[in-house]
Amino acid sequence: MNLDVSPSDVSDITEPHPANDPASDERKERARIKKLVAPLGWKLIGRETAEIRIVREFRFGNRTIVVRGRVTVDMPSEPTREAGEAAVAPLVDPTVGRFVHAIERAAAKILTAPDDVEKKHVFESASFFTAIEDARRGIVRIYQDLENKRIDERVEADLGLRFYIEGFTHASRTFEYFVGPTNSGKTHAAIELLREAESGAYLAPLRLLALEVHERLNELGVPTSLVTGEERVLLPDSQHVSSTVEMVDLKREIDVAVVDEAQMLQDEQRGWAWTLAIAAVPAKHVVLCGSDDGLHAARRLATRLGVTLTERRFERKNPLHVVDALPLTELRAGDAVVAFSRNAVVELQGQISRNGRSTAAIYGSLSPAVRRREAERFRSGEAAILVATDAIGLGLNLPIRRLIFAAVEKYDGTAMRALTPPEIRQIAGRAGRYGIHEEGQVTAIDPRAVPLIRESLARFDPPPTEPPLWISPTDEHLRRLAAIIGTTRVSRLMQFFQTRVLRDEDASVRIADLTDTIEVAIALEQSDRFLELPLAVRNTYARAPVTTRGNSLGVLARWGDRHASEGRVEGTELLTGLVARDRLLLFEDRSRLATLYLWLAQRFPDVYVNSAAIVRVRERTDDDIHDALLEHGSKARPERRGPTPFRRKGPPKFDKRRLKK
Repeated sequence: MNLDVSPSDVSDITEPHPANDPASDERKERARIKKLVAPLGWKLIGRETAEIRIVREFRFGNRTIVVRGRVTVDMPSEPTREAGEAAVAPLVDPTVGRFVHAIERAAAKILTAPDDVEKKHVFESASFFTAIEDARRGIVRIYQDLENKRIDERVEADLGLRFYIEGFTHASRTFEYFVGPTNSGKTHAAIELLREAESGAYLAPLRLLALEVHERLNELGVPTSLVTGEERVLLPDSQHVSSTVEMVDLKREIDVAVVDEAQMLQDEQRGWAWTLAIAAVPAKHVVLCGSDDGLHAARRLATRLGVTLTERRFERKNPLHVVDALPLTELRAGDAVVAFSRNAVVELQGQISRNGRSTAAIYGSLSPAVRRREAERFRSGEAAILVATDAIGLGLNLPIRRLIFAAVEKYDGTAMRALTPPEIRQIAGRAGRYGIHEEGQVTAIDPRAVPLIRESLARFDPPPTEPPLWISPTDEHLRRLAAIIGTTRVSRLMQFFQTRVLRDEDASVRIADLTDTIEVAIALEQSDRFLELPLAVRNTYARAPVTTRGNSLGVLARWGDRHASEGRVEGTELLTGLVARDRLLLFEDRSRLATLYLWLAQRFPDVYVNSAAIVRVRERTDDDIHDALLEHGSKARPERRGPTPFRRKGPPKFDKRRLKK
């Protein structure tokens, strides 16, 4: 192969001379320009584009804001600072104008007084436009924080919530705590004190318990009125009243007040009602009945009130034993099975009835009348087995011989969790009613749960940290706060209380969980006419006993709108026929709505004018619920025949009816 090449060929393949290379000239020119713009803080992008760094300084009151960043523009013909400013001005000046206007508008809208803080704030980013947006958001937050701080100072000075408890102190009061487990006779002793007093009040955790004490005192010859959320039975010349704790009368002076289940002071949802009742009831002698679990909270509350708390201890009158796990097939008359949901109760009813045992059922969504009827069926022996939720743990007097936990965990509204030792003790203590059974027995269906029950009953450990006392804002607090923050929306006022008041300063006092109240208020405030009602009326609606699930909240919102627009609510939703796949669920919903209507009628009798008709609706509905419960298992059913032992080969046939609804 011939590799010889001619001189001309060599010249064709060699590199061109640098002096004649356009790319080299371009690089030199770029290097020259970079050297010129470097002192200006510019950055070259491509051949004809530059990022020009600019700084803008603003003065708002005593506050200085500095914004730094780069703006991309066409490269000026002359790389000077003046040329750069001229190039960015068409892009930057409109943004700066909008920024100044936004800050001035935010200050006027957020601040109730001029910003008097002297401080410098620097916002810097790669892009000037990003930096100025960060500055806008940052200054708005600064104004909000400044105004919030001012509001907090006014709240502390004007609202008086930090002295909520101390503000109820009454002179010449004595506190006595009757402490002991269930079946120890402490409530009986307290009612005897109440019976001997010239005037008094019994405050119960449940309407059903208030009704029991109302009937008991009247049978003992002590005229006693009944006051609950949805009914009032006012007897002439009565100096005694039995009521739910939320309905405590804070105006009438009495000799003795009995506050039952005082350990509820520590309950995040309802504890505020016990705090208010104990702190504010105008009684000369206040008797608290509760377990050891509530004693610590009662002591702290008494200390804050400046009242001496004495203790009187009661011991259980008959023993309580933990026994081996028990299957449902071995239940006997007088047993109670405890579950933690309505569905679980109804399902257990069916299982027990298939074993030939009649059952009664008690759970939270039942109306008080049906719960009373079911409790009476169990007391009389008409129903052999009681199936209930932990609602039976709050003072209901039932002749339970043996209590069986179907589960030792419950859904608390957020997640499934294990029962706490105080919860287990409170429920288990219902076994072995004194005077009927010589001893009480407690166990579980699942053998793995028995050790937890045994350990919970065997020892009492004080809480590792002092739980807070729970309080809730009153109508007066809302009125004063509305004047401070400039809104009368109950949802906004409640949100302020929940998130801003008493956050860190006083760890021993906390605002109760207002989540459901806020959700109810928001639903009601969707109607513009509802907002025309007075603040106190709207606050009453927001605290109505309505579930936030299902259609009840929508019905309440319609009633609130009619209250505002027409001044009359007839409850037509309850007077017309409804259809649902689950008859029991339908009846429960109707009963809850009837109770809600009657609750509102107690407070707005001139608006809710159909009370008599709704009472009849609830009575008929309670009968329907009772009949539905009988169908679900309150009557003993013959045992179902088991599946045939013979089956053709192959996989079982798919049955879509077995799918969960």
